[in-house]
Amino acid sequence: MTQAYQLQNITYAHGEDLVLRIEEYSIGQNVVTALVGANGSGKSTLLNLLAFVTTPASGSLLYFDEKVINGKAQALRRQIAYVQQRPYLFNFTVLQNIELGLKLRSIDKSVWQKRIELVAENLGLQTLLQKRAHELSGGEIQKVAIARALVLEPKVLLLDEPFTHLDKGSKADIENLLNDMREAGSPTVIFSSHDQLQAQSLADQVCVLDKGQIKPCLLLNTFKGQVNADKNVFDTGRSEIQIPSTIKSGIQIAVDPAHLVLSKEELKSSMRNHFQGRVKSLQEAYGEIHIVVEAEESWQAIITHASLNELNINIGDQIWLSFKSSAVQVF
Repeated sequence: MTQAYQLQNITYAHGEDLVLRIEEYSIGQNVVTALVGANGSGKSTLLNLLAFVTTPASGSLLYFDEKVINGKAQALRRQIAYVQQRPYLFNFTVLQNIELGLKLRSIDKSVWQKRIELVAENLGLQTLLQKRAHELSGGEIQKVAIARALVLEPKVLLLDEPFTHLDKGSKADIENLLNDMREAGSPTVIFSSHDQLQAQSLADQVCVLDKGQIKPCLLLNTFKGQVNADKNVFDTGRSEIQIPSTIKSGIQIAVDPAHLVLSKEELKSSMRNHFQGRVKSLQEAYGEIHIVVEAEESWQAIITHASLNELNINIGDQIWLSFKSSAVQVF
């Protein structure tokens, strides 16, 4: 399969400080990829390289199997739409802001209306088209910036922290849009986030950055299904998982493996979720024990060496796993 990007021995520095060092990494074509890491981990720096806004100090960067060199970067940049963390809108109407990119790219005016209607519907902007930029909330500005990018029908869409400072409704709109693009398989989407739970629930591929280097991504417990608000559960089709009563909708959940409590007997506690299963695998990683438990769904838990010794469990043993409803994030 063709890769959207292939990076090899990539470095980038700010003055004397080396802020990015990637030995080898590939980003798939027509999938959604999340770059995850704390502030200062290198996410924005990597996005700038992928947008050809900056060039690496060393290394090789391929874009759809084509080597990126200085003479080609500007032409390739036209295939990419990049929405930065704090997008700028001109104090025009929303419609005029969305049209701006179409004008600058000299796209035939006969296709404008259809493209604008589609992105406005997908992002819930139909009633805002005649509003001016200064009348918009932060979430609305972010959605307009994404709409302005999508009408260009880019080969690659880059989003820098698209969920930062958003209200709940705007956040849901952008999550739904990413899910739709993920299902459609177009365009190639790369977004950055500091929230690994959210990233894994929305992306096909998760890249974890730490101090400019790519680290292994610990898999989280994510399941698709639907919310049953009457019972305060998320139904995966195999399990009914208790969720907070304030959650009324959602199609996917994520549970941090560190929040799972393992025990030989069913615990009597305030935790709402209890499932019995069997240990499928045990593996040591980064000084911790990663355990996969088959309990209707396949669950991953992280415990210490001391906990493993106390539990005295082996592959094939029966075990209970428990966790609070508040540990469940619903998207």
